[in-house]
Amino acid sequence: MTTSLEVQPPPEPALGGWTLRPLDDAGHGVHAYAVAPRGGGTPVELRLHRVQHHPLRACYPYGAYDIAVGLVLVENAENMAGRLLNDLVPALFTADPNCRRVVAAPAEDDTATQRVFEAGGFRRVAEADLPDGSVVLFTAEPSWLADLPTALDDMPH
Repeated sequence: MTTSLEVQPPPEPALGGWTLRPLDDAGHGVHAYAVAPRGGGTPVELRLHRVQHHPLRACYPYGAYDIAVGLVLVENAENMAGRLLNDLVPALFTADPNCRRVVAAPAEDDTATQRVFEAGGFRRVAEADLPDGSVVLFTAEPSWLADLPTALDDMPH
C-alpha cells in the first residue's frame, strides 16, 4: 500500500520502435532494461530511477517525480542511443505527467555518453561531485516548463 506522500518508481515508457527487455538485477525502485531497435541491433542498458532515490538528489532542487536516466553503451551504439533518448524523453513525460524533469549524470570523463545525451536532446547544466566521482548533469524538460521565462523583468511584480 502506498500513501499520497510515496512516489511510485518510474513508469515503463511506451516506445513503439524499440524492444525493452527488463533486467532482473535492477534493484529496489530502479527499472532496468536492455533496449534495442525493434528491427534488431545491439542493445544498450537503460536504467530509470526517481531522483529522490538516486545520488543526484544532492545536485539540484529536484521534484518528487523527476526521473534519472542512466545508459551503459556498447561499442558503436552512440547513434542508436541518441535516437533512443529522443524517443524516450517524450514517452516518459507522457507516461508520468507529474514528471517535470528527466536528468542524466554521465561521468565527467565519459565524453562518448555525454555526446549521446546531447544528441538525445538533453541540455548540459552543470558539473557535480557525487560519492562515486565527478559527473556532468544533463537535463530535459517538457516544453511547458522549458519555455517559462526566467528573466527578472519577465516575472510578475
